[in-house]
Amino acid sequence: MTQAFARQLHNADVVANLWVYAGEDGYVARIAGKVYVLDGTDAKKLALLRQLAATDFLSAEWVPVPENFGVISPRGERLRYAQLSMLSDEYSKSVLVGPLLEKLASSIPKQMRQVGDDYEPFVMRMPETPLTVFTVVVEHVDGRLVPVVND
Repeated sequence: MTQAFARQLHNADVVANLWVYAGEDGYVARIAGKVYVLDGTDAKKLALLRQLAATDFLSAEWVPVPENFGVISPRGERLRYAQLSMLSDEYSKSVLVGPLLEKLASSIPKQMRQVGDDYEPFVMRMPETPLTVFTVVVEHVDGRLVPVVND
């Protein structure tokens, strides 16, 4: 028989998984993210985010890279891509995923809680620098999507 028990939240935070989809050529055309509210230590939150990163990209809504990213094709056309190599630079990475994080932060649903005899709405807020796991999903030409989860 299963027992139920009350579980108090002690350190609940809004955290995020972020994915960049990179072709075998190293170009990134789309990104995705998902927010969660997790409780516990940062180490436990990161461990769970890494576990979820390996599969949750399959249920995350993706968006194109921001318009300010682009590469020039061999024919001289500007294509809306980012280069995977730029992700080693923290500033470039933040410019790439910043608009997506803002969109995710605004999508956190309103909740209700009882205060005295009334109910009041509240929304969990994403911290200015949320705990995140950044995962590259390699898109192979044969259709395979292979997540490379960041340690």
